[in-house]
Amino acid sequence: MHPWQERTRGSGLTLHGALDMAIDPLPLQRDFAVLDRDLPQGARKHFGATDGWTAVSLLDRALDAPARATPALALMPSVAALLARADWDVRGCYLLRQAPGSVLRWHFDHQALHLEEARLLIPIIVPAAATTWIGHEAVAYPPGRGWTGDFALPHQVDNPSDGQRIVLGIDVVTTPSLVRRFPAALMADVPQRCALAGECSNLLLAWRAGQGL
Repeated sequence: MHPWQERTRGSGLTLHGALDMAIDPLPLQRDFAVLDRDLPQGARKHFGATDGWTAVSLLDRALDAPARATPALALMPSVAALLARADWDVRGCYLLRQAPGSVLRWHFDHQALHLEEARLLIPIIVPAAATTWIGHEAVAYPPGRGWTGDFALPHQVDNPSDGQRIVLGIDVVTTPSLVRRFPAALMADVPQRCALAGECSNLLLAWRAGQGL
């Protein structure tokens, strides 16, 4: 294990948890098939991907204003319906794609339930072998099972399969009503979480420097 994984393994903290909301993945899968067929290539972002597109924005972030719907959202009415039934303060919403056989290498984000903003993930198409590592824990939720994690800690996403991985990512303000929809343990020991995130992030940065990355 990497040094930051050793630190999370010994922390005793809960690193991820499921959303307390039933989500039928079939409408999401049907709408995604339409979007993948009809959306122009110019609306698909690449972010340095070596095998096709990486993301499609459904709600664009806006400074000091609500997130703006993109034309792609009209191709996914199931997402619009999901957002309408939830009392979330949404800052952005994206379809995230991971190509077959690819790795989104270790990184960290300022997103967690104990921070100002969290990222909710709703798997749409997930090969059985696809795994998200949060510290030392391997995470794999099935289609339609929304979840979040402490993404302030180093995490990596592996897709060793021959199929693409499609996940809905929703960036939301962390409000009390949102927090109540997740296991309470995911919000426990906030000072320890913040200290651990700083330590683990520094360990990752030092490892990158040693690897020349």
